[in-house]
Amino acid sequence: MIVLFVDFDYFFAQVEEILNPELKGKPVVVCVFSGRTKDSGAVATANYIARKLGVKAGIPIIKAKELAPTAVFLPMRKEIYFQLSKRIMNILSSFSEKIEIASIDEAYLDITQKVKDYDDAVALGKKIKDYIKSREGISLTVGIAPNKVFAKIVADRSKPNGLGVVRPEEVNDFMNSLNIDEIPGIGKILQERLKEVGISRLIDVLDADLNRLEKIIGKAKSRYLISLASGTFLDPVKPRNIKHKGRYVTLGENSRELTYILPYLERAIDDAYSKSEGIPRSIAIIAIMEDLNIVSREKTFTFGISREIAKREAKKLISDILKEDNRKLRRVGVRLGKISKSSTLDKFFNL
Repeated sequence: MIVLFVDFDYFFAQVEEILNPELKGKPVVVCVFSGRTKDSGAVATANYIARKLGVKAGIPIIKAKELAPTAVFLPMRKEIYFQLSKRIMNILSSFSEKIEIASIDEAYLDITQKVKDYDDAVALGKKIKDYIKSREGISLTVGIAPNKVFAKIVADRSKPNGLGVVRPEEVNDFMNSLNIDEIPGIGKILQERLKEVGISRLIDVLDADLNRLEKIIGKAKSRYLISLASGTFLDPVKPRNIKHKGRYVTLGENSRELTYILPYLERAIDDAYSKSEGIPRSIAIIAIMEDLNIVSREKTFTFGISREIAKREAKKLISDILKEDNRKLRRVGVRLGKISKSSTLDKFFNL
């Protein structure tokens, strides 16, 4: 398998630079304003000029203004970014029908059947970068590797506007070079837990006691890390055609109190159901933490679920997040997935 990973460089801020060329050469910071006060909220992203001044995603806007007083601070404009992302994803899908859209600014392409070898893959990566730059003005970073995780990591190492590649004969050396904090899906809390037991590099998990590892980070994460370290991770690129409906709300104040968070979460569920055109079989709860990091939990059901069942399961899922993470929540959201078309079952489920 040959995977090509695409990451839109500092996407939100780059879009703002394209829309307003006068911003070029200036530090640009795109923010999520909470509305509590003039400067309350946090940084969503910043261009590389602002990053050199110490501004990074998740820090409070007030702190960012202290670090970069001459920066241009802009509110996030989701709809504009979404429309541009959609156009770019459509372009990417013309290079491979096997495309997995991971987020608004990231995608995986399975190009195994599109290229002869890794030299050909690199040439394709360059072609994609040049084409999207000429059509939409957006610079990309590309990573190419035998699996999705390594493709993402080598792209992260090649930012901005770069192209990184891990060829099959380079995989062992690449794995040996990986620190645990470079692994996608292993957040700060899990990193600290692993480092406390002597696991600071990916290959360290091969020497760890499996039972102990599972107690620290769970079975799924343990198997994930072991498969990566042993070179057996082959998660396929999964085209995403499943529709979903989501809704997010900002808490009146950052909180960890379940009784305070639940009314906001239930409101998000009500809004998501009111927009849904069918019956969902999965529900995901998304917690946007005080530092803008995102934690989510999801549950899938055999049959469609009613609004009341969704609220009941949402309470369990948000409780799990609060137990496992000691940060306060800034925003909370719900995503309904695997939606089937409305039918007479709606009456049964009281949707």
